[in-house]
Amino acid sequence: MGLINQFTFAPAPWLPQWDLELLDKLALADLNDHKGFVYENPEFSVQVCGDVHNYFATDLFQRIRMSDIEDKKLVLILPSPENAVYISLTEALNKLNVSCRNVHVFFLNEYANEKGEVAPWQSAYSRSGHFMRYFYQRLKAELRMPMEQIHFWTKDNAENYSDLIAAEGGADVAYTSISWSGGIGAIDFESFPAETMEEFLQMGSRYVTPAPEMIAHDSLRGMFGCSGDIGNVPPCAVTVGPRDLAAARDRVDVEFLMSVGSTVRQQAFPLRLCLLGPVEPRNPGSMLRLFPGTCYVAEPIAAAQPQRGDNLWLDEVVAKARKEEE
Repeated sequence: MGLINQFTFAPAPWLPQWDLELLDKLALADLNDHKGFVYENPEFSVQVCGDVHNYFATDLFQRIRMSDIEDKKLVLILPSPENAVYISLTEALNKLNVSCRNVHVFFLNEYANEKGEVAPWQSAYSRSGHFMRYFYQRLKAELRMPMEQIHFWTKDNAENYSDLIAAEGGADVAYTSISWSGGIGAIDFESFPAETMEEFLQMGSRYVTPAPEMIAHDSLRGMFGCSGDIGNVPPCAVTVGPRDLAAARDRVDVEFLMSVGSTVRQQAFPLRLCLLGPVEPRNPGSMLRLFPGTCYVAEPIAAAQPQRGDNLWLDEVVAKARKEEE
């Protein structure tokens, strides 16, 4: 009996991209081979590093430090939960007595329920609650920013959160991360439908029902026990829009999510889709390539995906079987 490696299929119809040839090409890409690659905006770069948490914490620490030294306002869009980063950051701020008095915080996204109610930060289901516990409350009281400078999501401000950011002069820096569906935070292609990138980049904050992949993606995070408990993840969210990221004066993207205790790298493929796929609204993360910024990628996520090596192995098996049949 011979083995025939001719089984083909189209990607699931609900996925944002259906070009199988493109998807296979992206899956095989090793981001280490793209050092020095010039993107649509030459001021956007990708850096592969051993400890992305450290780069994230160091970058954020330096910006806060300079805002204190220069007595200058600093407006941030932050993802959460990023507990390891916040712990390292507060340790440095406390030891060096760096004040956050000039820092204004906005959050990339927050959980909501099916009724449009947004999780308050005191809730165990709040993303911003992790910022409060692991950053604000660990910081020396005299170094904290006033509470009114922390802009929490609410049911009432979801549709004008973008305006609140703009009212503070826009973000000086937006820290982002790619979701399983190739979006940023809760910005995915279904919740922000657009015909062109120009239209897409004008879209502001809103209440959304994330793509199913986003629910699955979040269920692998620590706040859900890295358990895949999809029934415990809130079904909706509020999120900044592409408009807010585009208007930021700088962008720092961080890619380091892996399932704890395993080699699963759920950001590996969607990151390739964003960095090497088409720049279009159905590929929301690709917008990062249009603006100045830095994408820090953990080494395991940057490395070529070993599971695609099965194709080569199967080809060898097929060739050997056919040779034996001759």
